[in-house]
Amino acid sequence: MAAPDQPLVTACVGTYNRERYLRETLDGVFAQTHPRMEVIVVDDASTDGSARLIEAEYGSRLQFVRLPKNSGRPAVPRNVAARLAKGEYVAFLDSDDGWYPERVARQVAFLEAHPDIPFCHAYCHLLDEDSKVLGVRHEGALPPTGDCFRELARHCFISISSVLVRRSLLDEVGLFNEDPRYRAREDYEWFMRIARRRPVGLVDAVLARYRRASSGISQVEGAWRTRPQDAEAHRLLLKRRDIWEGRVPRRHMKDALLNALEENTIWWRDRGRAGRALWFALWAWRTAPARPAVWREGLKTLGRLIVPRSRT
Repeated sequence: MAAPDQPLVTACVGTYNRERYLRETLDGVFAQTHPRMEVIVVDDASTDGSARLIEAEYGSRLQFVRLPKNSGRPAVPRNVAARLAKGEYVAFLDSDDGWYPERVARQVAFLEAHPDIPFCHAYCHLLDEDSKVLGVRHEGALPPTGDCFRELARHCFISISSVLVRRSLLDEVGLFNEDPRYRAREDYEWFMRIARRRPVGLVDAVLARYRRASSGISQVEGAWRTRPQDAEAHRLLLKRRDIWEGRVPRRHMKDALLNALEENTIWWRDRGRAGRALWFALWAWRTAPARPAVWREGLKTLGRLIVPRSRT
């Protein structure tokens, strides 16, 4: 247990060119009702006014690290912050997301009441670029506390800005994967490594805010409901036998990839991008040529290319 004069919780905030949202994000951190917190902000060499804002308005209240060169990978600033953390618990926050005041206190109480669970998350409000609440992300669809590996293997339903983890678990499973192939997928890969080993806790409340901003990496790479699932993430995980072997059969991971490919095929086709849709359909066909849905969606897409839908 942390000494009374030591922080119990470390808030790790990674940022890059998020000056527009930083004040809102950091004000939410400093509004937390939990009294024993430290805050570490790692700036991945922003070129906007982020560093000036942090130093001018928050400098005395947090530890600020500015990387000399942009890494281009969210894993890097997160890992830098996590290695500096002194808290028994570590919370992560993307710099365009936010927390409600009880976020940390509620989740610390949950983990202290469940000593066998080293990791928990919560529901998030979904925000637009202007901080308008659009709804609850994954409302009613998050698995209850326990073993959620099978569900997580099909879809990444955990939001990094709602996560609280015991420091001991970081030592056990390691930090975020900095391989460039996992850019914007590093949190999913990390969640899978955790869920392979340990139960995942759910605090059944909306405690954080997740921003659906068009400039965000997740929006570019694939985001929940605004875009179909990230097929490349599932392809990478299918190859990672060290993560899933012994927990689910290979067909479970392959089905997750195929479902993502079919989602992409339908999504792009419905938006008039038949060529892109066909690319995903062919990928699905190469992966499972005997799957009826692959042929069905592929032929629909091919037909759209041959006879384009008329535009009014």
